[in-house]
Amino acid sequence: MPNTEQIRFQTNVCYIESQGVLKTPESTLKLNLSEQYILSYLIDNYGKPITKDELLNVGWPDRIVTEASLFQVIRALRVKLNEEKKGDVIETLPRVGYQIREFTRETVDLSESQRLSPLKKIGKKTALLSTISLAVIMSGIAWMKYPYSGSPKNYLIKKDRVGSNDFTYITSNAEDLADLRGKVKDIINQQTDKYGEITTKNQRVYLYKTASFYSAAWCTVDSNKVCKKNSDFSYKIVPDEWSTFADIVLNNKKIYHGTPIIHTENTQEPTSIAYTSYIDKSGIQSKVAHLFLTPTNKNGIFNYSMMSFIQEKETGMFHPLSISAAKAILYDKSSQFLKTVKIEPEMFHWSYQPSVNFDEKKSLALKHSNLVEQGFENHKPFFSYLVYEQPHLMLMLDNTTGFVWNNTSEENPSGIFSSSPLSGTD
Repeated sequence: MPNTEQIRFQTNVCYIESQGVLKTPESTLKLNLSEQYILSYLIDNYGKPITKDELLNVGWPDRIVTEASLFQVIRALRVKLNEEKKGDVIETLPRVGYQIREFTRETVDLSESQRLSPLKKIGKKTALLSTISLAVIMSGIAWMKYPYSGSPKNYLIKKDRVGSNDFTYITSNAEDLADLRGKVKDIINQQTDKYGEITTKNQRVYLYKTASFYSAAWCTVDSNKVCKKNSDFSYKIVPDEWSTFADIVLNNKKIYHGTPIIHTENTQEPTSIAYTSYIDKSGIQSKVAHLFLTPTNKNGIFNYSMMSFIQEKETGMFHPLSISAAKAILYDKSSQFLKTVKIEPEMFHWSYQPSVNFDEKKSLALKHSNLVEQGFENHKPFFSYLVYEQPHLMLMLDNTTGFVWNNTSEENPSGIFSSSPLSGTD
């Protein structure tokens, strides 16, 4: 395979323009078309200030978009280029636009890149895939990073009873199931060793694992097996921070819900409020989403919008994260869960502004919001699953977000969806 050129930035991230990818020694990341157009144009015009209007025309040649779309792409590029501080690679020129910082041009042997980088991530399939072209491999990796599809995912679901607790494990394979069961066993054994008994009692516990995170949700149940008020918690954990999460469980540390208050001229009560706590090294403690669901003039189809916020770990202050709009359709097929809802993306807008208090590269909240953005940009549908419900409370799952408790004002939370959904929603 012939050699090609790559651009190496000061952050040691390389851009291979012919493939539209960013590479580091650890990963390969495919840029979307607008990101490719804008980054390439900045490189081609090195040393020259580029106006926002120029970049709007370059990034969206066949569409008219606002400056918000450009800001969103620049922000995404800063994250993907591993900028330690704003302007390390893409310099902002106040009242003008942007320009690229100094870089070097290098020649790269793509045959070596193909041998080492993509296949390293595939593991046991290396021998089989060694004859596949680099383009096919790259598209496969992009699909692994972007987990949306046209049909619901089929999960492996198992249940255990441990003491007075009910555990539900939801995974993609037996290996992940064994890992989750082993971690639960370790926590139970630590509780017994430390306190002489299992201190986790009367809990309804749900656990989920992907390649990039663990998700856990639980509540304390009463004698009727109903979750007690304000006892519902959900966590998203990076794999190397599992011990931190285990310590929270072992020592029964309390983390309470925090809710940002929305003030607008036309304030509308959200259909539900979702809470997630993060365990990573980013400085972001939690995410709160206000969900709005309203019926359309079509049976079984709802307007679904979301306003989300993230909370600083140290100060407790909330920052707007994103606003999105979609169509929600009750999936009229057999489901592994109580209900399956198909989400058809329409609009995603970043509200987030970089903060010195956050390490963006280590943030699960921003990482998964980037995945959501990809889905919305490409209009790729995804599915959300109703795992559990009771009056005013339901537990949802999707394979990007993990578990999220939704606190609602509805006595019958899932009843807000039509009981007669449209058929054939594939």
